[in-house]
Amino acid sequence: MCKPARGPFAYGEPWWLDDPIEMSADRFRGRRRQLCFLLGVAASCAGVVAYTSHAGVLVWSITPATFGQSSFVLLPALVVYRIACAAFIFGLCASKLVSDYVLQRGAGAAGARLNHFETLDRTEVAFLDHGVWRFQGLTSWGWVLLGCYFLVAATLSLRVAAAPEAAQHEEPDGAACVASLLLGVSSAYAILITLTVTFVLIPSKHRKGLSTEGFFTPFALSQHNANLAMVVGELLCGAVPIDPWHLPFALGFGIVYLCGWHQTVRYNRTRTLMYHFLNWQHPRSLLICSLLMLTLAAFFAFAALVGQLRLRPGGAPMVLCAALAVMRWRRPPPLAGKGE
Repeated sequence: MCKPARGPFAYGEPWWLDDPIEMSADRFRGRRRQLCFLLGVAASCAGVVAYTSHAGVLVWSITPATFGQSSFVLLPALVVYRIACAAFIFGLCASKLVSDYVLQRGAGAAGARLNHFETLDRTEVAFLDHGVWRFQGLTSWGWVLLGCYFLVAATLSLRVAAAPEAAQHEEPDGAACVASLLLGVSSAYAILITLTVTFVLIPSKHRKGLSTEGFFTPFALSQHNANLAMVVGELLCGAVPIDPWHLPFALGFGIVYLCGWHQTVRYNRTRTLMYHFLNWQHPRSLLICSLLMLTLAAFFAFAALVGQLRLRPGGAPMVLCAALAVMRWRRPPPLAGKGE
């Protein structure tokens, strides 16, 4: 049996007021140090962007014609693929909100889904999951970011398909440059999210006897697996390059999530963490943050590498096999003497 969780509570409900441990000022010990470290990384990223832009290293020169090129499929198929991905991503987001509305209208609070998070000492707390709060995780932020890429890419592809000989398609375009940036950032996070869920979050919760049900809902499975599948499909079939000098933007996106949301606003309203390894009271908190930034940089580099591997013999099958190997579809087996 899983350990019983406290709650359920509504988001923002101050359930911790009658808990002397959670009300202790000691709960915030170490948070300022962690936030200062992350903000220092953000300042370094901003400095790199400013320097490379001034030096002419970071050049925004992507053209719309790039979004009409492919080594494996025809342009109409590429357009359909990107439209289908954008529709799937935003359609799933809409269905999430609509289903919440229908459930709550029919059954009120009793119809709301439950989501389980952990306090700093890994005590489980249940919350009524509904509305925009269902998009509170980095997984959802990365999901929407990927949807924005496919939306812009599909629009550019349609422009090229409608007038393939137009001269303006060969000129640098602001939307094309933004789409190239979105592809690099969203690809890195798709890889990070899938690997983190498969090899860190699910095994850790399972070992602690905590519920892993939230990772195996249809929406969660799509966000943890289909995101990687769509990215791999785009990197293999498309020809949009990932600029290595866009890495500071990828790091900055994660720091905005951590500093602006997860470690501050969200924690202050729930007194829980979505990702237990981000606990600022961990004795190696800064080392973990450093490794997280380095891991994200490695995944960004790997996403750029995939774009190069697609043209090499055996490159595409190798990438596809690697992507399938890291996806998690089945629940972990029950622990000895326990059950989920």
